[in-house]
Amino acid sequence: MNTRELKAKRAALIGQARALVDGAGKENRELSAEEQRQYDALLAQIDQAKADIDRLEKLEAAEASLERTDRRASRPDPADDPAGQRRARKPDPPAFNRLGRGDDEIKATAHYIRTGDVRALGGAQSFASAVGVDGFMAASNDTDMNIGTAADGGNAVPTGHYQGIIAKRDEMRLSGVLGVTPIPGVGTTVNVPNDNGTANVFVATTEAQAVDRDAPVLGSVAHTLVLYTKKVQLSWQLLRDEDSRLLAFLEDYVGRAAARTHNSLLITEVLANGTSVALGAAAAATAGDPETLWSNLKEAYGDAAAFIMKRATEGSYRKLTGSAFLYQPTPPDGAAVAQRLFSGYPIYNSEFLAAIGAGNKSIALGDFAYVGLREPDGMGFLRDPYGAANSGQVNLYYYMSVVYKVLVAEAVLYGQHPTG
Repeated sequence: MNTRELKAKRAALIGQARALVDGAGKENRELSAEEQRQYDALLAQIDQAKADIDRLEKLEAAEASLERTDRRASRPDPADDPAGQRRARKPDPPAFNRLGRGDDEIKATAHYIRTGDVRALGGAQSFASAVGVDGFMAASNDTDMNIGTAADGGNAVPTGHYQGIIAKRDEMRLSGVLGVTPIPGVGTTVNVPNDNGTANVFVATTEAQAVDRDAPVLGSVAHTLVLYTKKVQLSWQLLRDEDSRLLAFLEDYVGRAAARTHNSLLITEVLANGTSVALGAAAAATAGDPETLWSNLKEAYGDAAAFIMKRATEGSYRKLTGSAFLYQPTPPDGAAVAQRLFSGYPIYNSEFLAAIGAGNKSIALGDFAYVGLREPDGMGFLRDPYGAANSGQVNLYYYMSVVYKVLVAEAVLYGQHPTG
């Protein structure tokens, strides 16, 4: 291996070491134990390559010095011609004759490019007349250098790779913005007492009469945790070779999946244990449906209420017009108005509500503080490098324990279309 090859090898090793450091830096972390071992091994190889280069360069310098010494020793000594009878020195031969035994047209062309001396290409002939005659090597790749053809330059241009994965957008977790009530506690099940009766008015009492006796009616809502899990399996080769910040993408992917899980559980519970309100038509958005819902919501819950529906359902209602727009302000001068209120209430979209259709539950409205959420541990994570080691894979486990429960049914309503 010559010095050029050794230097190329050392540059490649340095590039690998830099990639390890930069990869950890982009993820704002230190090198892992495995990465540190790889990094130390690369530094050792880099140092060894440097030593090999220095040794070979010294050897090549010594050989060059020896060659110069041999040439000087072969020259005639002027002391051998004391009478001065040496022949007059002849002029230098043409360049193509000065190249030495075994030299070829390539070296002659190189001499011409460096000096402009056309003698290397055929004596007094011009460059044009020399091409293709007297054994001169003619051009065999008559083209410019470009990136369109691999051999003409394309092989020198690397293919770019964007260091990231473009993720889809998913709906945000709704429990926070809706004000769902967190339920603390220890154990698999936590019972939450709730008001299951009516707050009766005071009774007028005349003098010396018995005082009206009253007591609230209490219920209980059991919040029993359910475990939800996800497993992602990655090969050793993918973890080693990927250059798309795959682990950062997985964090985002798992987070979006968790938000969708929460929304699904919340909507499922509301539609199962909230209060049903009949909508106007089986398969159409009907003017008056939103008013039917909020007029059935007791006034005590109205101040903090919000709508949830599919975005397409919201669009169907917003298209309804009369002498003025019904569910958004009439656009001034024909301009559209961005509005995130619906019939006077905040509105949020979720795909987990059904679409408009016969028998479907397409709208929810309520004060969602009267829905309880138990989530004692948040998201758990386990990296298992051993369970699938026989197949060269690493397992990533994600898990969370969650339960949603309606605490007061009259506080959360859902609209259901008739079946026909």
